[in-house]
Amino acid sequence: MNNDYYLLDTCTVSDFVRGHPNVLERINNISPHFLVVSSITIMEIEYGLKLNPGRVQQLETIINDFLESIHILAFEPEDARIAADLRVTLRRQGTPIGSYDVLLAGCALQRGFIFVTSNLKEFQRVPRLKLENWRDEIL
Repeated sequence: MNNDYYLLDTCTVSDFVRGHPNVLERINNISPHFLVVSSITIMEIEYGLKLNPGRVQQLETIINDFLESIHILAFEPEDARIAADLRVTLRRQGTPIGSYDVLLAGCALQRGFIFVTSNLKEFQRVPRLKLENWRDEIL
């Protein structure tokens, strides 16, 4: 039995809401105890819904039910320190990533979580970050 924790990126939550078969299969095969989203991802989801108010009624219940079934991770001071170190490292290497992405990577690195995203191009730049792409992976 796998006891890894999975920090889900916004695109993974979006894939779940859209019913992407590979993502649904992975989520259905993992205990909700091991599924986590960051409060940063909550902000990104809320931002997307506010940009598309016509979709709120259609998606809000699905999103809220999903988020109520898993753990929401607060962004902590140690996450900020790790993210700052990472941002400096990536900038010095000439391979920066997005501001929110560096915060999410800091959360995953700090806790040793597997980061689940389909945005591998961005996150593969992060040293020591364990990545999985459930959109394209087939069990």
